[in-house]
Amino acid sequence: MASLKTAAFELKTHCQRYDGRVVIVTGAAQGLGRVIARRVAEEGASVLLADVQEARVQRTAEILAKETGARMIGVGGDLSELGVADAVVKRALDEFGRVDTLVNNAAALIRMRLMEFTEELMQKAVDWNVWNTLRACRAVLPPMIKQNYGRIVNIGGEAWRVGVPYHTLLAGVGKGSMVGLTATLAGEVAQQGITVNCVSPGALESEADGDPEPNRNVGLGRDPSWTPKAVLDDLNALGASRAIALGRLAHPTEVAAAVAFFGSPEASYVTGQHLGVSGGLAMI
Repeated sequence: MASLKTAAFELKTHCQRYDGRVVIVTGAAQGLGRVIARRVAEEGASVLLADVQEARVQRTAEILAKETGARMIGVGGDLSELGVADAVVKRALDEFGRVDTLVNNAAALIRMRLMEFTEELMQKAVDWNVWNTLRACRAVLPPMIKQNYGRIVNIGGEAWRVGVPYHTLLAGVGKGSMVGLTATLAGEVAQQGITVNCVSPGALESEADGDPEPNRNVGLGRDPSWTPKAVLDDLNALGASRAIALGRLAHPTEVAAAVAFFGSPEASYVTGQHLGVSGGLAMI
């Protein structure tokens, strides 16, 4: 079976929409979160990268700071745990004095049939894919309300819209809930100068990140050791045959470009919206 084509380019930016702005990106040690952090840094932002992999996110922050010249700090912690999100926001305020944009990218991909999940694993999946975002949003709202300005960008996904197998808890519960959260929170905070939007990627290319440690788990933040090999084989076959209108995978920079818009001052009259960046995997 033929595999999907990949993008023959990497998007570059000449914008400077983030001069003087401070951005928190969760799940930023590697994968899409890392690319988003680099994109906003290239546009002038100071960035706090948060991830459950403490050593790795600190190393990523050092690498990106050298690449972009931006102020970067890496902070470790499990955002699904009580108090961690508050500590992350406090660190950003202590280091940079403000928080303008929050990108909720942290998630855990556990690809199994629902009937194979234990009660404990189901709870962990909800913690890692729902509670982490809720707690990050709650933590960042007070400083955003105080300054009467804020941008929250939730990272969803298209699997819940097209019925991808083995994604019940990530896509159906986790990423699907991001759309509902985006709409309701947007209505709640609109009068305080805060916008909330959602970007949903489809299938992404892996991105080499300059990290000497092997990157076996791009964009996940956790080792997906729960995924049986037979399931991975099925998913690889599905990925090659699934109808993507543009006929190729997305480069992570293409998704980061959409996130950078929603997180910037330019998106001043856009809130409560969901944008699929999936090459036509799901339409309207």
